[in-house]
Amino acid sequence: MEIIPLGDSALIVRLREQFEHAPAETLNEVLRAFQQLRKSGIPGVIELAPAYTSVAMFFDPIAVAKASGRSDEAFDWLATRVRAVVAGVGDPGRRVRISKRDVRVVEIRVCYDSEFAPDLDDVAGHAQLSTKEVVELHSAAEYRVACVGFVPGFPFMAGLPKKLATPRRSTPRKEIPPGAVGIGGAQTGIYPLRSPGGWNLIGRTPLKLFDPAKDPPTLLRAGDRVRFRAITREEFDAASTKPSSRANSRDAVAAPTILHRDSSTSAGMTANIVRAGFLTSVQDLGRASFREFGVSTSGALDPFALRVANLLVGNDEDAAGLEITLGGLRLRFNDERIVAWCGGEFDVQIGSRPLPGGHVARLQTGDELRFGHSKIGCRCWLAISGGVDVPVVLGSRSTDLRANFGGFEGRALRDGDVVSLGKWPGSSAFAKATADKSTPPTGISSWTAPHDWVAPAKREPISRIVRGVDWNRFNTLTVERLTSEAFTVSPDSDRMGVRLDGPELKRTDSADLISEGVAPGTIQVPPGGKPILLLGDCQTIGGYPKIAHVITVDLGIAAQLRAGDRVRFSEISLADAHRLLLERERELERFRIGLSLQRSSDS
Repeated sequence: MEIIPLGDSALIVRLREQFEHAPAETLNEVLRAFQQLRKSGIPGVIELAPAYTSVAMFFDPIAVAKASGRSDEAFDWLATRVRAVVAGVGDPGRRVRISKRDVRVVEIRVCYDSEFAPDLDDVAGHAQLSTKEVVELHSAAEYRVACVGFVPGFPFMAGLPKKLATPRRSTPRKEIPPGAVGIGGAQTGIYPLRSPGGWNLIGRTPLKLFDPAKDPPTLLRAGDRVRFRAITREEFDAASTKPSSRANSRDAVAAPTILHRDSSTSAGMTANIVRAGFLTSVQDLGRASFREFGVSTSGALDPFALRVANLLVGNDEDAAGLEITLGGLRLRFNDERIVAWCGGEFDVQIGSRPLPGGHVARLQTGDELRFGHSKIGCRCWLAISGGVDVPVVLGSRSTDLRANFGGFEGRALRDGDVVSLGKWPGSSAFAKATADKSTPPTGISSWTAPHDWVAPAKREPISRIVRGVDWNRFNTLTVERLTSEAFTVSPDSDRMGVRLDGPELKRTDSADLISEGVAPGTIQVPPGGKPILLLGDCQTIGGYPKIAHVITVDLGIAAQLRAGDRVRFSEISLADAHRLLLERERELERFRIGLSLQRSSDS
């Protein structure tokens, strides 16, 4: 067993090096570790996600540092406790048995009609079988879900008959319909959402594999046993017309409680989106406890910037705000509000009055707030007193733009949208105190938050990194290039990740790696040698080598990278990463106190 850091806020518990040699035994060992860690109550642990040979653990470094008593030993303290909990899961004499109630058997109906199976002939040709024999083999086997990832609800299933193993398509499809059943290498899987993909499609199920309104949100989860049953096109069409299709299963397992409620407090209070800009979405601090279902964190790409903006307007730090990419947003308020924004360098105005980042403004009914195009960086976060009021889905108000749920109707804002705002817990007196008395004509405060919090974007930033899980898979020259040469941001970047052009990062080996947990900040290196810096909408597992990880306090820098920007990386120790995070939290606490005193003196 290995316990390896995944950045400064997560770790990988790697129980075995191989999966295919003993998949059933390996998966059972991983699931036992997953269950025992979930029950352990280790301080600071936020969530867990199993995958093939490992369990990813995500934790709050501040809580772990408090529990351990020393920030420079936080990881070692946590690893010691994890090792004690997991010890013996692979020992037949000591391990805890997985009961029948922990394993479900799920039957999934699949139509192998030619319309749904564009690659069935290719699979048959590769296996030297008839298409009928392929269908019979595929539907006769029993499979085991090794993990869920790629997109929410996508099951990676082991147990494919060896004859059916088929290499992925050389050119992935740009769009695959929900329910498509495919074969990729030695695995089979089902696409739960409309998405790109390179697996060979051999059928389709009418069942819905991911539904954020259900508990749990996915039909399948790691450890489930799956059987496919071939159905006719007529049966498929009949099943597709039903309001909701879920597979029959037995012995359901326990799942985390899902917070999904229409927690509206707006009572008709709104803001009108006059112009939505390039890309504006509702985001809070993101989702937790759903990685095991393949659900991304989402949330503000710079959570700290949103926390600061929320504090400035008197909100709870996790209140939902607006993430504005590349500017262009114009919104009009229908009642009195306090606003503040943090992020890149933008020209922001209330009518003809400029509103600098980190300053607080009081808006009157009918006022219009305008965001010009970004000059440095590409994103900023707007906090509005009372918060943006949208339903809570899977514990968050954030928009998952890949899976199209949460936020405002699961999508980016559009011109003409009307966004509900929460009840403002403050008062007129609070508003007058917030926009201090020294500048009454403008209604904009002269005081502000610290500059590095308000404006983290830089023209040629240096982002600090810690060593990744696969650092040693790269030679000395490659590591030197990573930490000494500049990389240029590719236009093919989004909320999932920043693609970087520059020096090629070569591995010392070419072995296929087993997919493991990844997180925002992970730097992966695909076979072409061009690294990808993952952001908040990234997938939950990945199979590319993880050379490094951007530290938590520099995620704000990563969120500002735009096409053409140049960025450099500088290695620091894990202990320093935790120390920097702890220092920032102490400074934030002092800032909270300062805000309270400022408002008390102005009221």
